[in-house]
Amino acid sequence: MKKKLEKGAVMVANIRYRITIFTFFILLVYIIGLWRFNFFNNQVTIMDGLASVAKDRLALENNIKEMVKGYPIEQMVPYIIEKDTMTAAFLVSIAKKESNWGKRVPVLNGEDCFNYWGYRGIRDRMGTGGHTCFDSPEDAVDTVGKRITTLIKKYELTTPADMIIWKCGSSCAGHSDYGVKKWIQDVGYYFEKVIKN
Repeated sequence: MKKKLEKGAVMVANIRYRITIFTFFILLVYIIGLWRFNFFNNQVTIMDGLASVAKDRLALENNIKEMVKGYPIEQMVPYIIEKDTMTAAFLVSIAKKESNWGKRVPVLNGEDCFNYWGYRGIRDRMGTGGHTCFDSPEDAVDTVGKRITTLIKKYELTTPADMIIWKCGSSCAGHSDYGVKKWIQDVGYYFEKVIKN
């Protein structure tokens, strides 16, 4: 009888062991299934997000191209759309106000300085009115774009009214109220057209 009890105890222990292993296996399969399901769902979500971003960028590009068609700034669109939407909006709107998108520009030795924003950073090549001359359209957009991005991110200047610093510098005391309001209004008009593409 003792042997039967021992044999029964071993059988019960084996069954418990098997049940434990089986339960562990089922739980593992369940967890892996959940992980794979979420993983693939996340991949789909990421792909949908990337498609949405690409669609938004294409809409931004088409909007800006249509807006500046026929103006000198048109050659800069490929570089402008590489920037985030807010920086691109300020690049387009400030250039409209400051140079009519490249129709009124500083020159050096009769050549376009590609400075459509009234930017005055010190460089070896300086154009008329003390404005910076850039080496190329890409150099212009990158340099001015970095400055605008800094103003947006570091100083939180996110509206045309905030960005009046571009016109006035640290103080608008030397500018007429009308000129300041007009700058904000004109820049704001094109800024909104780009932002709401």
